[in-house]
Amino acid sequence: MVRPSVRRNPADLNQPLSRAELNELDEFLADESIEATSMDVSTLQGFLAAIVIGPRAVHLPEWLPWVWDMQEGQAEAKVDNREQADRIMSLLVRHYNTVVHTFLDDPASFEPVFTLRNQWGAAEWCEGFILGFQFSDEAWSLLSAEEPTWFAPFLRLGTDDGIHLTTKLGDAERWMNEVTPSLEKIHAYWKDKRVRQPGGVVQHETRLGGQKAAAQAVRGGPKIGRNDPCPCRSGKKFKKCCGAVDALGALH
Repeated sequence: MVRPSVRRNPADLNQPLSRAELNELDEFLADESIEATSMDVSTLQGFLAAIVIGPRAVHLPEWLPWVWDMQEGQAEAKVDNREQADRIMSLLVRHYNTVVHTFLDDPASFEPVFTLRNQWGAAEWCEGFILGFQFSDEAWSLLSAEEPTWFAPFLRLGTDDGIHLTTKLGDAERWMNEVTPSLEKIHAYWKDKRVRQPGGVVQHETRLGGQKAAAQAVRGGPKIGRNDPCPCRSGKKFKKCCGAVDALGALH
């Protein structure tokens, strides 16, 4: 495994990814060596959004393994050489920094990538957002119980049961339009909590094992999960093959 490093001018790492660079990153994540377990660009951005606006700082060594392996956080990406490793790491860091700066400067301007291209689905985005709860699962659970309407868009678009109901009712567009407003409310809540707490960290129990709870929310039961191999034996994930949902061309 070639270990990546980020050797760039710090100013360069604050440049948002172009559409071509988003495609480049998405293609790498779809490589056959990790495609069965990795996130796509939409899932990744949702995941990063939860990390950025959540109750505590989550550092790169904690979240990076989940990009390659969103089931167990164990797989490693395979790269051809140091140059490719550094390139992919640079794209990831820039994508993360863009999410950070957007919520610092103007949360209302945040645009989920599923609004840019139909290939990047709202279902994947919300699935990634839910997966990001794992680093502070107790705090997220308490907030979702306190403010369930804030979490409704993510549950309706990013869980198996929610997708089934959304597809049945045909109201995907409504929930996609609610994603950014809900993010603003959640961001404001955690920001206020951090300001009021010593050291800027919300006091709660942190358990990485919370991934199990997040996975249960996404899967919704013992049925075929959206990240399981498709039973048609295509080699693709179920959500990218027979489990794809085309609600308004963007839900997936």
